[in-house]
Amino acid sequence: MQVDADARAYDALSKHPRVADLATIARSLMTAAFQLKRIEAPREQIGKLAVEMRISREDAATPYGNALDVLQRGPEDDAGRALACALAACVVARFPPVSREEEDRLANELLWLAAHTHFDATGLIDHALGPAADGLWDAIADRVRRIDQGSLPAFARGEALLGGVALAASSSRSAAKQASTLAGDVRDGKLARILAGRSAAAGAVEPVRGEMSPAPRGPVTTTLLAITGLMLVVHAARLFAKIALAYKRPAEVVVVDQGESGSLRVRWRVELLGRTMRDRDVVLPRSALVRASREVRYPRIALYAGLLSLAVGSYLGVSTFVDGVRAASPTLLASGIVFVGVGVALDFALSSIWPTARGRCRMLFVPRDGAKLCIGDVDTGRADAILARLAGS
Repeated sequence: MQVDADARAYDALSKHPRVADLATIARSLMTAAFQLKRIEAPREQIGKLAVEMRISREDAATPYGNALDVLQRGPEDDAGRALACALAACVVARFPPVSREEEDRLANELLWLAAHTHFDATGLIDHALGPAADGLWDAIADRVRRIDQGSLPAFARGEALLGGVALAASSSRSAAKQASTLAGDVRDGKLARILAGRSAAAGAVEPVRGEMSPAPRGPVTTTLLAITGLMLVVHAARLFAKIALAYKRPAEVVVVDQGESGSLRVRWRVELLGRTMRDRDVVLPRSALVRASREVRYPRIALYAGLLSLAVGSYLGVSTFVDGVRAASPTLLASGIVFVGVGVALDFALSSIWPTARGRCRMLFVPRDGAKLCIGDVDTGRADAILARLAGS
C-alpha cells in the first residue's frame, strides 16, 4: 500500500545523515509553493540552497531515490512520490508548531500542499509529531469544518476531503474524536462518509456501545408521573435493581452498509447478578426506520424547569399559607409537594444533566412497526458518526 511505502520512506529518511539540511531545503520549497500558489519547483532556488549547505547530489541519495531530484523535478514513480511525502513529513518533524496560531497556519499549508502538490505530509503527521500531533489534528479538523460551512472558498473542497481522509486514517485518539464529531456536523455527503467510514472496507462501522433505556417520555406523561409521585418511586426501584441486583442491559448498535439498502442492527442482553437472563438481536432495514436521532444537549430542560418551579413555588406557598391559617394537616400536603419536587429533580439529573455533562447522550430509533428502541450512555461523537453512516447514500 502507498501509505505503508510513505511510512517506510519516512523512517529511512529520518536516519539519513543530512536529513536536517534536506528538511530545510524542502521547507523552503513548500513555503514558496504555498505563498506563491505555484506548483512548479524553483530549480534555481533548490540548487542554490544545496550549494550553500554543501549538499552534493550524491549526499542526497536515499533508498527511495535522490531527494534533490525529487525537490527540483518532482517524483517520477511511486518511490519518488513516497519520498516527497517523507520530505514533507520531515519538515513537520523538524519545524513543529509551538502555538495554536502556528498549528492553524501549518494545517492550512499542509492541506493546500496535499491537494496541489506531491508533498503530502497529512498521512505521516502521527509519525512526525507523535503525541504532540493532537493540536495539529484539531487545527485540521477546524479548517475542514470551515470549508464545509462555506467560511472558506468552495474551491478548497478538495483540501477538506483530503483532511477528512487524514483524520479518518490516523491512529491518534484526538483525530478519531474529531472525525467522529465532524461526521455528524458536515453537510457534504462524501466528506461525511469519509469521516465515518473507518471500517467501510468491512461494510460496517465500529459498534456504538451503551445501555438500553426507556424511550423519552412525552410532556403529559412526565407531568402525570411527577404529580402522582410515581417518578420518584420508579427511579428508586431502578437504583435498587442496579445497585443490589447488578441489573444491566448493555447494548450495541451497528450500521451495515449505507443508504436505502443498509440496515441497523441493535443487540442487547439483560444481566441480573452477573448472569445473562436474555439476549435480543433486532435488525431494522433502513427503509423500515421512521426516525433515527440522538437527544440534543439537556433535552426537555424547559419542561423540567417548569415542573421544578411549580414544586418549589408550591412548597414555599403552602408553608407560608400553613403558618398563617394552621390547617388540620398542613405538613402532609407540604411533604407531598416535596416528594414531587425530589422526583422531578432526580429524573432530570439522571436523564439529562449527568449524561450530558459526561459527553453522553441517548439514541432513539423509531421503526414503522414495533416498539421504539432507545440506547443510553452513548458517546456523543460516536452517536453522530453512526447517524451519519446511517444517513449516507
